[in-house]
Amino acid sequence: MSTPLHDDDAGQDTSDMGTPLTNAAGATPQIYGFGLSSKKRRGRPPASAKAMRSRGGPSHVTSVPLDKDGNPQEVEDDEIVLPEDPAGEEKVDKLGYLQGGREYRCRTFTILGRGERLYMLSTEPARCIGFRDSYLFFQKHKQLFKIIMDEDEKFDMIKRDLIPHSYKGRAIGVVTARSVFREFGARIVVGGRRVTDDYWEAREISAGATDGQLADPEDRLPQKGEEYNRNQYVAWHGASSVYHTGVPSVPMPQGNQQARKKKVVVTDTNWMLEHSRAARFVIPP
Repeated sequence: MSTPLHDDDAGQDTSDMGTPLTNAAGATPQIYGFGLSSKKRRGRPPASAKAMRSRGGPSHVTSVPLDKDGNPQEVEDDEIVLPEDPAGEEKVDKLGYLQGGREYRCRTFTILGRGERLYMLSTEPARCIGFRDSYLFFQKHKQLFKIIMDEDEKFDMIKRDLIPHSYKGRAIGVVTARSVFREFGARIVVGGRRVTDDYWEAREISAGATDGQLADPEDRLPQKGEEYNRNQYVAWHGASSVYHTGVPSVPMPQGNQQARKKKVVVTDTNWMLEHSRAARFVIPP
């Protein structure tokens, strides 16, 4: 599992900001009247858009990812163009609809003006696979193409209750369902089994996958007649709960601390020290 860096509940990216000018001494000039002051500003200066792009930072616009050689990859139908696998093509159609009774573990939907092609909010498959957000999801998986919704598409998603109204000012990233299945295969399928539900069968077999083995043994599958809980990966439905361990953030004292305390005679000399020691075991309500 990858260690995520950011938490953008619906594919939201951070904004680029300008970088302040500095003088030769590294201080930020401040204008006072007609002169300059070399008083330094406290805190970390904001990064420029150019600096963000140079270190692979997030963006508010759709951009074509680069291949390992730094060249733009070919995009068609909102997906990176890749060779097709005959066995995998029998499991998903060109619009992303799974075949053979398979179901996605994440929500899928169509987008205004993009036909019947299926998409996912980028953070949902990211969380399903094990990322807290979509930033490293796309950084680690270069064969996925992140699309940023325009205003009309975003407001249509709000009307259809696909995202909450509070997200109207955010950059919303989506990815095609077909490309997610092509990349993760059985791991994105409800009750998915290795090789059987993978797109790249030969690749999985050569990697040592056991045919028929559950791709995610820890996934909670629905009982007969129940629906799979796809909302577990939706940010505003408490998706972060999948990362909770049940361990309290503040260690609780073990046993009866008061019973183990030694009796100490409080005097004018040691009263402050003993008061401080006693306060360590007081647990606020």
